[in-house]
Amino acid sequence: MSTHVISLRRALALAVIAITVGIAADAPAQARSTLRSRRDQQQRLENQAARIRRDHRDNTHRWTAVIHRSTAILRQGPGRGGQANPDRWRLLERELQHARRIATIRVRRSERLVDRRLDDLTTRRTRIQAWIDTWGVFEVCPIRGWNDVSDNFGITVRLPGVPVHQHMGNDILAATGTPLVAPFDGFATASRSWLGGLQVRVHGALGYVYNAHLSRYGVLGDVHTGDVIGYVGSTGDATTPHDHLEWHPHDGVAVDPNPFLSASCG
Repeated sequence: MSTHVISLRRALALAVIAITVGIAADAPAQARSTLRSRRDQQQRLENQAARIRRDHRDNTHRWTAVIHRSTAILRQGPGRGGQANPDRWRLLERELQHARRIATIRVRRSERLVDRRLDDLTTRRTRIQAWIDTWGVFEVCPIRGWNDVSDNFGITVRLPGVPVHQHMGNDILAATGTPLVAPFDGFATASRSWLGGLQVRVHGALGYVYNAHLSRYGVLGDVHTGDVIGYVGSTGDATTPHDHLEWHPHDGVAVDPNPFLSASCG
């Protein structure tokens, strides 16, 4: 087989691998924008919707006032001045009817325009909320301070003196003593093992997060988002200070937490 054919087959194989990896990485890619930026977008949309409603209310008030004034004058009739000068009254009557008609058209047109704009804003807000509901499980980054998240979920761990096993979380490098916080409201419990060292679990409404290798514990029991539940360390089977973090949705098996970390720590 010629070198050219081998190179061509190798290029095709690499292209297939790249496409496959791209598909597999689609979920984490959805989390490139941080949770904070998504919430900021949502707040801006809410503020925009409030301005649209306020402007519509003010404009409708002005145009409705024109309609009411015009209607009131027309109902009063020409009066003495109009009877003395019927041509002037007929001109005023036409102007009042025109003003009332224009104001009515503007109110209806504004209502249609506002409905369309608010529907668009609602759709955009719904999409952002769906993103938050999907990727915003961790309301804040579990590490308060500098950190570097390793996307190493699922790799096979082979270390001396340690049983071969699959790595079921992400390792988050951080300096010893860096605060470790609850990523959501829940109940924090402490434990220890020879492999994980000092460990903390936070059980929330959607599942629990497991943290290992702490240097010491923080607040336990009922915790709120952002409460310090411990501090980064290297206890257990760890050679460098880091937080081994696992995410167990609905208290089941661990899933890759990287998309959620990308959303909250990005």
